[in-house]
Amino acid sequence: MRSIIYIVLTTVAAGLTMQSCVKKNERSLRGEARDLFLKSSGITKAYLDSMAYATDSSTLLSLCERYDDTITRLNYEYKAGADYEMSEGENDTLTNLTFRFISLRDSLLQRYANPAKIDPDSTTRDSIKITSPHG
Repeated sequence: MRSIIYIVLTTVAAGLTMQSCVKKNERSLRGEARDLFLKSSGITKAYLDSMAYATDSSTLLSLCERYDDTITRLNYEYKAGADYEMSEGENDTLTNLTFRFISLRDSLLQRYANPAKIDPDSTTRDSIKITSPHG
């Protein structure tokens, strides 16, 4: 009888211990998720600002490659699953920043590929009439 009580108490104690470890791990991941969010949003904002100064498509594309490498390296610095612990608001903010990054990149590439074409001023050509002196 004592062994059955001992087994039950040991099982309950082990269960409580494991449960507290799981909660501690979740809190630890939440802290990492917040840190990951702050660093990711900071990097994305910095690269968004830098994109405004890109003068041609090669500069822009190399900037985009560096952004991709930087974000990838940052994500590998944190435990697996840390990004899943971000709050809904943090996730939405990162999603919106990423969409802004993609939209700006695409619009700049479009502008570099098809520069604005301005028709020449046709007023001088239309208003001058050349007539021969003999009528």
